[in-house]
Amino acid sequence: MTMIQTENTELINFLSDEESETLDYLNREESDLEESYIKNMQAGRRGISQRLFQALIREQIIDDERILWLTGMDNSISIKLTSGKVLHADIKKWHSLGRFDVDGDLFVQDEQYSKILLHPVELVELLRNEGLLKEATAEQYHRFKLEILNGAANFTLALTGADRRKKDLTSTAHLLHIQTSLEWVMHQKKVDKRFSPLAFYEQWVVEGHPLHPGTKTKFGVSTADVIKYSPEWGGNPEVAFVAVSKKHCHTTSIDEQSVTSLLYQEYEGLHSVVDETLHILGLKVDQFEVIPVHPWQFEYTLPTLYKEEIEMKRIVPILSFRIPTQSLVSFRSLAPIQNRGQGRHHIKTAVNIQTTSAVRTVSPNSVENGPILSKIMASILEKENNFDGRFVVIQERAGAYYKSLKESLSEEENWTFKANLGSLLRENPENHIKEENEIPMAAAALLAESPISGKLIAVELVEELAVHYQLSDQKEAASLFIQKYAEASLPGFLTLMVRYGISLEGHMQNSVSVFRNGELVRILLRDFGGIRILPERLEKHGYDAKFYPGSSIVTDQVDQLRNIISYSVIQNHFAELITCLVRSLEIEEDRLWEEVAIVCKAVFEDLKKDSSIAQQAEADEYELFQPTIHLKALTTMRLQGDITAYTFTQVQNPLMKWNGEIQS
Repeated sequence: MTMIQTENTELINFLSDEESETLDYLNREESDLEESYIKNMQAGRRGISQRLFQALIREQIIDDERILWLTGMDNSISIKLTSGKVLHADIKKWHSLGRFDVDGDLFVQDEQYSKILLHPVELVELLRNEGLLKEATAEQYHRFKLEILNGAANFTLALTGADRRKKDLTSTAHLLHIQTSLEWVMHQKKVDKRFSPLAFYEQWVVEGHPLHPGTKTKFGVSTADVIKYSPEWGGNPEVAFVAVSKKHCHTTSIDEQSVTSLLYQEYEGLHSVVDETLHILGLKVDQFEVIPVHPWQFEYTLPTLYKEEIEMKRIVPILSFRIPTQSLVSFRSLAPIQNRGQGRHHIKTAVNIQTTSAVRTVSPNSVENGPILSKIMASILEKENNFDGRFVVIQERAGAYYKSLKESLSEEENWTFKANLGSLLRENPENHIKEENEIPMAAAALLAESPISGKLIAVELVEELAVHYQLSDQKEAASLFIQKYAEASLPGFLTLMVRYGISLEGHMQNSVSVFRNGELVRILLRDFGGIRILPERLEKHGYDAKFYPGSSIVTDQVDQLRNIISYSVIQNHFAELITCLVRSLEIEEDRLWEEVAIVCKAVFEDLKKDSSIAQQAEADEYELFQPTIHLKALTTMRLQGDITAYTFTQVQNPLMKWNGEIQS
C-alpha cells in the first residue's frame, strides 16, 4: 500500500493497489471525481469491513469461546486472538437474526497499544496470521483477499458515482419543490414518456447486498468499464448482437416465438441489418439465430473465446446495430430504453465477470429451465387466481445459447462455450403496472438512501402511507406498512412451497415491489436461478417436472425447500426491511415481526383446510416457527470458493415467539 496526502498534507490513509489504480484513472480521465473518491474512501472501506466482521460472528467462522459480548450503556464485541491481542468493534444497535450495526472502525488492542484497521484486507490478513481461517486453503485465502481488495475499491467508487448523480438530481428537484424520490418519479412519469420508475430505483441501489462482504466485487472490470456500465453510475450499455448458425445454437421458448423473432419484432431495422451483414459474407439470414450480447462481453470475451467460431462464420458479430438500455441491479440484466407501455423484454446477458459471489454468465440450465418454469408458474397462478392479483411471477419467454459440436471439448470447456454466449428475454415487469399512481421498484431499493430526501426509501413510503391513512404515529404507520407488505407477498411464497413444492428465491434483488400510496399492492418475482423444486409435491398436481439434467433447482430434500423461503424471504427480505425501519424509526422489532407472524399463521391455517396437503402444511409451519433457522453463510462459501453448494449456520428465529397461537 502507498500513502496519500490531502491538500493540507495530513496523512489520511494507505492505498491498496486497486484504490491507487482507480485514483490514477480518475486523475487522468475524471479529475473532478478524485477528491470525491478520497472523501468516500473511509465509508467504502468501512462498508466492507463491517459486513466482513458481522459475517465472522454470525456465520461462526470465529469460535464462540473467543467472542466477548458487552451490552448495556456501551455495546461492543471483542474477539480474543491467538496472540493475546483483542479485535474490537463498538456496536450501535442489536437486531434479530444475529444482526448488529458496527459503529465506526475496527481496532486491535493489546496491553501496550491500540491500532485501527484502516482497510478490510487488514482484517483478512490478521485473521490468517492468527490462524483463524484455517479451513481455507492458501489458494482460497488468496482469492478471498483479492475479492476484498477489489470490493473495497469499488464500494468507494460506487459512493463516488452516487454523489455525482445525487448532486445533479437534487438541484433539479429543489427547483421543482420536490421533496422525495416518490414525488420525483411521479413528476418524471408525467414529463418523460421514456422514464422508467423501475430502472430509476434499480440504479439507486448503490451499496448492493447489505450483508455480503463481496457486495461490490467486480473482478475483471476496469474502472472505466465500471463507470460506463454499472447501475450505480446510471449505466446505459448499448446491447450488441451476434448471428449464430442454427446448427450451433440451442433455442428455447415458452411458445412459438424465439429470441430471434421477438427481437426482430421489437427492434425495427435489426432484421435488415443482420440480413445485409450475412449476405456480404455469402450467408443466408434464415440459417441463423440472433443472440443479444452485453457490450463488455462483445468487446472482451467474444473475440478471444470464440475466435475460431468467428473465423469459421459460425458466429457473426453484427457491428452496425445496437440498442440503448439501462443497467439493472444485477449488472448483466438490462432494461431497453423505450416508451412506457411499449413492453419490450428485459434482456439477461452473459458477462464473464465475477460480481459478489459468482461469474455472471447465462448457464444452459437457465436457458432451458426458464421457459419451462414460466409455463408451469403461469398455470399454477391461474389456478390460484393470481393470489388476488397481488403475486406475479415474471416469465422468461425465450432463450438461446451457443452449442459447440466439437467432440474434443471437455465437459468444462463445453459448458464455458455455452454459458458465455447465452441470453434470456424476460417479460418486462412494468407490463404489470395497472394504475398511473403505482410505482415499481426492486425491493433492494427500499434499503437505499433516497437521493432527494436523504431518508431511506422505505421510510419515504411509510410516510406516504401515514398520510394516505391519516396516521399521526409513524410507528403505527410502520406496522401497517409491514402488515400490508406481508399480506401481499407471503400467501404466494408459502402456498407455492406447501402446495406445489416450489420455493421461489424471493430476496430483495429478485423481487419487484409495486406501491400505491405507500402500500405494497403487488409483488413481482423474477429469476429462477436459485429456486428449489420438490418434484413429489409438484407432480401431485399433474406437472411433469423435467428440467435440464443436473439442475440444482431440483431437490429431493424438503429442508432445501424450506431453507430457500427461510433465508431469501424471511431473512434476506423481511428481516432487512424490518431492520431498516427499526434503525430509522426506533420502533420495536417484535411489533413488526408480529405482523409477519400473523400473516404466516393465517396462510398456514388456510392451507391446512385442504386435506390433501394438511400434513405437509403442518410440518412446514412447524419448521418456520422453530427456535433457530438456517442462515446462508455467504462469507464461508466465498472462503471455500463454492457458490453452488449452499452452506448454512443456525441463528435465533424472530418468529419463534409466535410458535403457538397468536395472542390477539
